[in-house]
Amino acid sequence: VVSTLSTGEFTLMFKHFDKDRSGRLDHNEFKACLRALGFDLPVPQEGEPDTVFEAILDCVDFDRDGFVRLEEYMQFMISRTTENVASTDELTEAFKSLTEDGNKPYITASELYAAMPPDQAKYCIDRMEKYPDVPGALDYTNFTKIIFQSNLNCSVASVD
Repeated sequence: VVSTLSTGEFTLMFKHFDKDRSGRLDHNEFKACLRALGFDLPVPQEGEPDTVFEAILDCVDFDRDGFVRLEEYMQFMISRTTENVASTDELTEAFKSLTEDGNKPYITASELYAAMPPDQAKYCIDRMEKYPDVPGALDYTNFTKIIFQSNLNCSVASVD
């Protein structure tokens, strides 16, 4: 599902800019990280607000504590790399096609690991809710709604 960079590469980039190894980036470190990843962030004139970056922070640093934690960063990066998905239905169909018979309303961890790099599969597994009444099953439908909602709410900057 994530095609531009793997979640492992996202994590490595985060750690590269996390100079003090605190598990979080201050806003300057986060901006530098985004630029290194190819985000087109304009440089505002002196005294002018940085509206593009502020809009990104609205999507990433919800509590505005001045830091972006790894989980916040990963959710943002995953949502950015799936922005070319046209609808929740399209993303849901993509997960459905990964199931054993291509038609189950749930997916298993082994199916995710068989279809994706391990870091991407783990990211999905860690965030998918359990599917009711089927042991070991994960609910990809709700997961796709959350991912797609992130895209709708945070369409602000682009990656070259």
